[in-house]
Amino acid sequence: MVSYHDLYNCRADQWKKAADDWIALSRRSSAAADDIRAQGKMPLDEHWADATGEKAGKRLEDLANRLEAGGDIIKGVTMVLDGLVSSMEWAQRTLFHATELAGEYGLHIQDGRAAGAYTGAAPTGPNVPQNVRDAYNKEQGHISEVNDLIEEALRQASQADSKASVELDKLARTIDIANTSQAHNDILTETAHVEIDMLRGDIPVGKDPHLVRAWWDSLTPVQHKALMLAEPVTIADLKGLPAEVGRELRGADGKIDRVEMVRYALDHWDKKDDLAFRNNCANFVSSSLEAGGMKKKFGFWTGPMGDNTWGRESGVGVDWADQRFYHSRSWALAQDLQKFLLRNGGAEVPKSEARPGDVIFYEQVAPGAGEPQGETYHAAVVTSVTPDGDIKLSQHTSSWQNVSLDARVHIATRNDGEQRIHIVRPHPNWY
Repeated sequence: MVSYHDLYNCRADQWKKAADDWIALSRRSSAAADDIRAQGKMPLDEHWADATGEKAGKRLEDLANRLEAGGDIIKGVTMVLDGLVSSMEWAQRTLFHATELAGEYGLHIQDGRAAGAYTGAAPTGPNVPQNVRDAYNKEQGHISEVNDLIEEALRQASQADSKASVELDKLARTIDIANTSQAHNDILTETAHVEIDMLRGDIPVGKDPHLVRAWWDSLTPVQHKALMLAEPVTIADLKGLPAEVGRELRGADGKIDRVEMVRYALDHWDKKDDLAFRNNCANFVSSSLEAGGMKKKFGFWTGPMGDNTWGRESGVGVDWADQRFYHSRSWALAQDLQKFLLRNGGAEVPKSEARPGDVIFYEQVAPGAGEPQGETYHAAVVTSVTPDGDIKLSQHTSSWQNVSLDARVHIATRNDGEQRIHIVRPHPNWY
């Protein structure tokens, strides 16, 4: 359990510096792996084909794999540290607000708790003036308000400290791995989820709305924005926040409820759609848009089959027919969905401005890969943007929830060459 004095005096900025150092090391490790493959393994394969060359090539590939896996593990360390830094900064801000309130109310902090002028039992009896009773009750209300905030701050800090400690201990034992798939798909995914769990644990879910509002008011506007980007669904569901918070999260224009879009993606990332396509990524994104309330755009005569349509009909219950005739091309094909959104009010935004409810598209840049050069072949939903600026996505084919975009793109680039990422913000203009 983190104590009052531990949290009050902690230097989260020093942990942030450590996280920055770790991410720089992660990049160097990944770059070294790429260099070994390009400058060592590839020339060996091309020019030294005997048994000795083959043995040397295997050794270089093993070294490259260990460096790449190490880079992913180090990035996992960074995610955990970044989550811990944000959690401690938010908790510390809440604690500072509690101490500021104590000063305004004329209270003092003793052993990590607020105390006032009145000690012992409440003043009672016929000889106690009413103004004394009123002053006592008012002070007790102030003490309770301050102590509730202190307890909330310590709860937030303690949950983050505990989760970070467990995960960092686990990562410290995860060394010398040559399996890049294990490092990337298992370890890095787990650490991304731990980071999100810590940030979610900073939110007073289920607490009294008055405490929720006092907690929210203790944070800075920058911290408000960071929480809304990191945990839009949890913040939107919280009771006690200003109404404008929900409007900003959901979308003030009423075109798409971005919270419900993200909620669908988070809830259905590992569930089979009622009609699944072999490459199901765009179908999943369209289902998320539909859950967010995006309305169909059908042709008067052609229904969903026109050139500039989006949506689906119930179909006849036969997969091959429903896949061909009862969904628009833009519903189930990533490239067509991207074109439709941009043609009908949507806009591409830079990665630095991404927010939950945006749609990610992968474009194949390098030639000779599994996808045609210049083809937009994959789509996913932005479901979180953590305070370190890392975009988290959820998707189908393959199915992932709240995983790092940068991490996924790194693997796609290694396997298939250069990728170009497009982030599109839907804004329907037909209703």
